[in-house]
Amino acid sequence: MYARQVLVVEDESLLRDLIAKMLESAGFQVTTAANAADAKRAFEAVDPDAAVIDVELGAGPNGFDFAAAVHEVAPDVGLVFLTNLPDPRFVGRHSDDLPKHVAYLRKSKLVDAKDLVNAIEAVLRDSVTKEFRHDQDPNRPLAELSRKQIAVLQLLAAGYSNSQIAEKRSTTVRAVEGIVSRTFAALDVDPQAAGNARVEAASKFLQASGKAMQLADD
Repeated sequence: MYARQVLVVEDESLLRDLIAKMLESAGFQVTTAANAADAKRAFEAVDPDAAVIDVELGAGPNGFDFAAAVHEVAPDVGLVFLTNLPDPRFVGRHSDDLPKHVAYLRKSKLVDAKDLVNAIEAVLRDSVTKEFRHDQDPNRPLAELSRKQIAVLQLLAAGYSNSQIAEKRSTTVRAVEGIVSRTFAALDVDPQAAGNARVEAASKFLQASGKAMQLADD
């Protein structure tokens, strides 16, 4: 019986090994990679049927970049994104930018290995349904924010001032102040309340992106 080959691209070693073991127990042959460069070499070596790809892969190309390169040369390879990010806007993309028939799963929403296996089966059959597109869930974290607001919030969470954000985005401080104000309103953050509104907004971003959990683990 032909065992289907899956490439797992995940920069966290313990999670990468766990995913590999889960998929092997489900009958797949698994090859792993820690970053996009390793994944490119592995892809050329094994010609996988599907790839399970984290979005954030450290320095260098991210998971979307790698997936786009794969899709260009081998559009028949099934793609499953497995990430902490609620949707592609957190890295400056949009769900519409992704190839068709991909699955997008948030790590925090997976109940067990069967969820991932079912997603792989769905992309292999071009039968992806809403249950495998967590990036399109209307109740996902920060769904109410625009891509621009997400981008500014990300810079704010990184500690940039309004003037620094304006410089990085090649816009005016006044424009950034307007975006920040609208973002605070969308997040129900009161800039006049006691405490630091920027810290509260940054905390909500880190929690939504899964980075607050990573910091706690560290």
